[in-house]
Amino acid sequence: MNELVFLTDGSVNAKLYTTGDVIAQYAGMTHRAINDNIETYKKDLQDFGVLTSETSKPLKGSKGGRPRKIWHLNMLQATTLIALLGNSRPIVFLKKALVKQFYEMREALINRRVAFQFGKQSSKELNDAIANSDVFKDDRNACSNLNRLMYKQALGMNTAQIKKLRGIPEHHSITEYLTADESAALSKIKERTMAFVGAGMTYSEIKAVLNRQGIIYQIKLEKPQQAITG
Repeated sequence: MNELVFLTDGSVNAKLYTTGDVIAQYAGMTHRAINDNIETYKKDLQDFGVLTSETSKPLKGSKGGRPRKIWHLNMLQATTLIALLGNSRPIVFLKKALVKQFYEMREALINRRVAFQFGKQSSKELNDAIANSDVFKDDRNACSNLNRLMYKQALGMNTAQIKKLRGIPEHHSITEYLTADESAALSKIKERTMAFVGAGMTYSEIKAVLNRQGIIYQIKLEKPQQAITG
């Protein structure tokens, strides 16, 4: 059983959800039957948050068909709906698997958020170190140059490559789209760089030392996982 739970996007601010189609598939029910139940219990489900949906259009080149509404449900909405559908073996199995995946993905998201907050603090400390450095204080490009260098040495890719790989919207911070392991690698490089800046090293000297130390965590080529498989 896989792809039961999804993220609304790849950032640390993403929300978790499953769909009416997922519930229909694994509960052995039709899409229409699930949508009818959601409409019936809509007010009860809305006690646990706003109900959102998307419209699925027929595949290009297929023979007709009308657009379908696919409901998005958070964990409480999904488990409430499943409880109202009865206690057949497929439904009981689905509920157990769904709750497990919701918790696993929530834990991973929490870890990413903690790493993100820690990274923000380390960035502030590094920026302060650069501002107080005799070597960099008059260099307006110091922060951006060191930032590109740190990403390259932490994750094996520069900032432009990561933004393209992850499909990060313009003006969004890259750190919002990193995994906990990637954030930890970047924070480690920031700590080293801050020590080098404090020691009065130049950009070229810092780059040479970091190059010798090697990449900490080679970023994976795929986008951050948005569904847990089981």
